[in-house]
Amino acid sequence: MSTQKDPLPLKRLDPRVRLLLMIVFIIFAFISPDIQTIAVVLVILLLIIFVGGVMRKAVGVLKIMAPMFVVAILLWSTLYSYSLFYSFEATGIALKIGIYMALRLFIMILAPFLFIATTSPSEMVATLSSLGIPEKAAFFLGLTFRHVVGMAEEYRAIKEAQISRGVELDRESLVKRIRNYVPVIIPFLIRSVEVAERVALAMELKLYGVGRRSRYFRLKMRRIDFFITFLILAICSMYILWRYGFLALQ
Repeated sequence: MSTQKDPLPLKRLDPRVRLLLMIVFIIFAFISPDIQTIAVVLVILLLIIFVGGVMRKAVGVLKIMAPMFVVAILLWSTLYSYSLFYSFEATGIALKIGIYMALRLFIMILAPFLFIATTSPSEMVATLSSLGIPEKAAFFLGLTFRHVVGMAEEYRAIKEAQISRGVELDRESLVKRIRNYVPVIIPFLIRSVEVAERVALAMELKLYGVGRRSRYFRLKMRRIDFFITFLILAICSMYILWRYGFLALQ
């Protein structure tokens, strides 16, 4: 781990433990059978995000994604009985299914966010490299993940700036709304190109790709990391055995 101590306990954990935590939450998002279970999983995830000190950033991301959650509830509540592969006899509005799918979407967005927001680019590259991913692929993948939150904040800032100038983005017809978003999309694309250019220039100045790269630190599991890993795997295994083992025998 890094020699610099972080005051937040979650950030002091090995990044591989945080990656495992993200994977387990995504698994629970798929295997949770009802609203009550998936709501408990979401509450636990929110508590971990709060302990990790990134709750404010998480709220900002959720504000951006709020329209998608509303659409998910509406679509799954009304169109759940239509499928290309299965046939359902039930008809009408199933609000529970819509809420269930929206909560699942919450978890699938917040779990990767927790890993990205609490992991530095160096830690992310080292984590992916330790899993056998080639170093260059790990670097560019980590760089991409790292800029997701930053670009989302950039988009929000551009959108709010245009609204403050009197641009009406969410009114009129669908075609009119698409046209209204042009003053947002064009500055966002320009900003994205500027960020990419700065990253490319920084890589060139650091002579990236020339010779063998050295690492500032190496990942090393501590006792607390092993304990948390064992605890996560034990809870996940016990739930899977209870859900699909004992219930199947009954």
